[in-house]
Amino acid sequence: MVSKRIIRILFVAFLFSGTMGVYLANALQPPAIQIALVDEKGRPLTEISKNVEVQVQIDALVPTREVYRTIFYGTLDKPSPLKFWDSGNTVRIPLSDEKLQSVLKEWGKDYPGGIGSSLMISVWVLDHENRKLYRGFAVVNYNTAEVSEGLKKTVKIDIHRLPSSPLTSNTKSGDVTPLGSNRQFYYWKTDWSLSWGPSNYSNYVEVPVLIVDNKYSASGLINAWMDISQSYYTRFGLTIAYGYKISEKDTPSLDIYGNDFYTIENKFYFSRSLLLGPNEKGYIYINATPYHLHQKEYYCTASINNCVPTGEERIQEGVNDIDTSGNEILGGSKSGLPDPPIMNWIYSGIDMKYATALGVGDSKSLALLVSDASASCSADFGIGIPIGALAVALSGGAVPPWAAGLSAGIYYTSSSSLDVYGGIQNYGEWNGVGQDVSEYIYLGTSTYTYHVGTCDTQVPVGIYIESN
Repeated sequence: MVSKRIIRILFVAFLFSGTMGVYLANALQPPAIQIALVDEKGRPLTEISKNVEVQVQIDALVPTREVYRTIFYGTLDKPSPLKFWDSGNTVRIPLSDEKLQSVLKEWGKDYPGGIGSSLMISVWVLDHENRKLYRGFAVVNYNTAEVSEGLKKTVKIDIHRLPSSPLTSNTKSGDVTPLGSNRQFYYWKTDWSLSWGPSNYSNYVEVPVLIVDNKYSASGLINAWMDISQSYYTRFGLTIAYGYKISEKDTPSLDIYGNDFYTIENKFYFSRSLLLGPNEKGYIYINATPYHLHQKEYYCTASINNCVPTGEERIQEGVNDIDTSGNEILGGSKSGLPDPPIMNWIYSGIDMKYATALGVGDSKSLALLVSDASASCSADFGIGIPIGALAVALSGGAVPPWAAGLSAGIYYTSSSSLDVYGGIQNYGEWNGVGQDVSEYIYLGTSTYTYHVGTCDTQVPVGIYIESN
């Protein structure tokens, strides 16, 4: 009879060999992007019930007309007991993958030293035990040069943030692949007939980031400015809006998320200012390629060529490239307001809110103006880019009017919640221009309510400032 001591020795040896096997297997694997997907409580998505599968689509941002390139589509299944080395919740994309390499090559053309870019992760959690379908999304950021050493991240996806759906009975019949099988699967696809982006124009667009209207003759001389410092990483935010059949509605209900995600990050710098007398207007702009993507969810059988829309739709608004010279963002300032079609849609998408009064000689930062006009978390959103208004004005009717209030932010990475850098000052009378009077400052904020961090608020669009 085998003694207990020998059994213990054999058991320890088994565990050791298993551990060493896992270690060696991982050590010998080539560099890869490895993303472990867990829910908001930290549980692997494959462990939320006894019978579950997770379908995953990963789209990589590219600085080209297509905006996103799908680099992964597949499933995560609950591992069998024999596969103890596989947690079942990790997506692995080898660095040698052709699609991934094509993305890195695109970024390397303009940013050989690397730039912070992003992956859009969409998941569908098929809980067969409870007959429910959960949707989720997240954005993973990475540096295009540093990723050559591989990337490992654990990503939390709140699968209860978006509404769940009943799970149909015929969704488990084989391996998922968009290239062919008997499996039913879900997929997000951009509808370019409802979108606007780099495919609609060949050059960079002048994107207004600060617009000031010193409206009345009885006003002081106003100075307004915007600064982006190379001492910090500047992020170009991504706004994501979800809704049901929003393409069929004149005023759809939108569930909008901003500030938690960004498309591009780098140590940029930029500085411009405006000096405006009574009845004068001006704006500061940057040259960039903004996009407004209208995406639809499809339910597919066998391939992406055999799909039907589910009715779930989403909007993505962001920037996928910046016109730069070295690390300097190229742009400028102009007198007057942006072109009337653009300005009219900016007006359509904002509410004017009182922010503060500036006495002669007083000044205030843009961050505090945003906070005063809306809420402190609105400053976390940053400087609003009026992408929605640009898209409605310049898309030739493809983007509907309700998109005019959508905006994406520009902000710094810092420990402070005041991430908008710039300000406005009232000089009063100066060299015979203007009068020594207080200025009442109003700020244009989106007509929509956004989820920004832990609060819901209206965010700046522009920023558009009226002084009177």
